[in-house]
Amino acid sequence: MTQADHYRDQSNRAKRLAKAVKDPEASQKLNEMAEEFRLYAERLEQTH
Repeated sequence: MTQADHYRDQSNRAKRLAKAVKDPEASQKLNEMAEEFRLYAERLEQTH
């Protein structure tokens, strides 16, 4: 598994958790984290 794959997995996990939690603030933060992980994975792929 590459680092990009790892961060893509983390993004997907955060998205799933965001849908599962009842707290709107926690859901929003998890969605923000998911986007950050996704962007980081993209950057890693561009550099390798």
